[in-house]
Amino acid sequence: MAGDKLQNGIRDLIRLETRCLNEADLETWISLFTEDGYYWMPLERAQTDPEQHDSLVYDNRALMEMRRYNLHNPLSPSMQHEVRSVRILSEPDIDFPAGPAGDIIVSADVIAVIHHRKQDTYAGAVTWRLVRTDAGLKIKSKRVDLLNADAPLDSIMMYI
Repeated sequence: MAGDKLQNGIRDLIRLETRCLNEADLETWISLFTEDGYYWMPLERAQTDPEQHDSLVYDNRALMEMRRYNLHNPLSPSMQHEVRSVRILSEPDIDFPAGPAGDIIVSADVIAVIHHRKQDTYAGAVTWRLVRTDAGLKIKSKRVDLLNADAPLDSIMMYI
């Protein structure tokens, strides 16, 4: 039964994370990450280390906070138009790999983002690395592998 409770907690965290992004609630979203957690969107699926490769996005907590500030700042020129989005996740696959104690790997597929009357669809795979903390489950890292990461992309205004 404890396994079912943990799996339900994992699904609840992923749904909460998705809801925060859909509602542009970046303050709550950032709080779901560990202090050393990061968000990564690599240029290529084969990349294994965000610090050894160029990336579309590689944000630690400080950069997440900066994006949150800019998203809600009325003077930010890139945000003169509301970003509306909906993330459609497939049923997540949950794995408990043999590795660092407490790591949980969750994978799902993604999403659409609308910005200034233009709809962009971002398809790809999302992988979360979750850890158990005293405060409950937290996101240690989130990796988004876009199917077309190697193609010219319009500005990505929101986290995916």
